[in-house]
Amino acid sequence: MKHCLLLFTFLMCANNLLAQNISSNKLTLGFGVGFRNNSMNMSDIVDGEKEKVSSIPFSIFVQKESANGIFSVRPQISFLKRGAKYVGINSDYWSNAEYSVEAKYFDIRLPLILNFGKNIQPYFYVSPIVGFVTNGEISLAEKKGKTISTNVSKGNMNSFYVGAGGGVGVRYKWKNQYFCGLEFMYDYGIIDTYSSTEKDGKSKDIGNLVDYDNDILKGNRKFSGTEIQIVFGIPLGKVKNKPQEPIKPIIQDEPIINEPIIDEPIKEEPQVEVKDSVKTSFELNEINDMIDKGEDVHGKTIRAVNNTINFDFGNATIKPESYPYLDSLAKTLIRTGANIKVSGHTDSVGTDTYNMELSINRVNSVVDYLVTHGINREKITTQGFGARCPISTNDTEEGRAMNRRVEFEILSDDDNK
Repeated sequence: MKHCLLLFTFLMCANNLLAQNISSNKLTLGFGVGFRNNSMNMSDIVDGEKEKVSSIPFSIFVQKESANGIFSVRPQISFLKRGAKYVGINSDYWSNAEYSVEAKYFDIRLPLILNFGKNIQPYFYVSPIVGFVTNGEISLAEKKGKTISTNVSKGNMNSFYVGAGGGVGVRYKWKNQYFCGLEFMYDYGIIDTYSSTEKDGKSKDIGNLVDYDNDILKGNRKFSGTEIQIVFGIPLGKVKNKPQEPIKPIIQDEPIINEPIIDEPIKEEPQVEVKDSVKTSFELNEINDMIDKGEDVHGKTIRAVNNTINFDFGNATIKPESYPYLDSLAKTLIRTGANIKVSGHTDSVGTDTYNMELSINRVNSVVDYLVTHGINREKITTQGFGARCPISTNDTEEGRAMNRRVEFEILSDDDNK
């Protein structure tokens, strides 16, 4: 009952911790099952031969990924056996004896994971481990003659285990949410698993083991093991986009100042008109063709998508590979002679406040670049929409890439009035 209560408390605390300031489509419930080889080291036994004991571990975990998917944290409960055998032990009292331990544990683990790749993700991780013994069996037997066996208890086993583990794995993700994978882990016990009464030979639970004159159970006893495990993950909650709120962009005129944005209830104010993006959005080369033909481009919008303008993750630093496109864009905007409205958009990863501020900061970086390449700053106004005007789904990486964009509206004379 006490162990069940501890397990419940840990899962509740992990859930509350991970639920703060995260989107539900980044929180995953997972399960694992596999095969474990256990080993045991008893420091003062030199003439015995070690044999491993196998078991089938089972795990349940909750995994939270960082926004970029590179790092993950995975609070985890695992159920398994630890222990092993020593055979051919010879002492003053025992001849060709066998000493075996099979102790059942549940572990609390906290793997910290570094991921690589996209859909197919290799990863490696490290984890502290605290285990709690529940039951099991300890036996001491002579090949010919006496056999003593007893249940694992506080009298002959330290009630908890402290260790550290590390591992590697690979998993396949689909829909950016579900995954299955295979991982390998090694863990090593840090503390001695003998109880003080077992080493003293005073435990009531081990009965006649006091007769062996305490010449076998000395020094320390530590466990280690290797695990191969298949893991599965499913998203917590229904994976869907948040309903879009009425569009309420933040509009900035010169001078451009990065001011903190505070979440407030949306007031009843006139909504900003969003023009038909299909009819008014063009690629840069299309606008240049129109200008060459003498066609009017006022009221048209240049949409920079498909990696034409790239930023470092989570900030407004323009990557150098975007400079050729921005150079061409500056020349085109100068040719129009018109005022320009620059609008920034993000995907849905992150909070509304974060995305709104990020969209404005990125727009400002683009405007600063254009000004240094001949655009009159007085001809530019800016808008930040955050994630409120998607042009594609936010459920896929391709869709989110389309939504991370900057748009340049060539204003007509009516728009300038």
